[in-house]
Amino acid sequence: MSDQQEPLQPHLEVLKGNPSDEELAALIAVVGSAGGGAPEPGPVDRNLWGHPVDKLRYSIFSWQRVTLLERTHMRR
Repeated sequence: MSDQQEPLQPHLEVLKGNPSDEELAALIAVVGSAGGGAPEPGPVDRNLWGHPVDKLRYSIFSWQRVTLLERTHMRR
């Protein structure tokens, strides 16, 4: 590796005129936002770890356990 890095090349170049800093900032903002922005988020996985229903202390054979706990985890 060399100690000297080559200078960065500009992505935009003004060919005519002498724009002010504000005009260049406006141009960069418009060109930057034309790219489409962030992609749409994908489907979110349901993580029911620590769900309040899991903290209920019903017997393993209780009908309340079946109706509350199991049905909560089967919902979409």
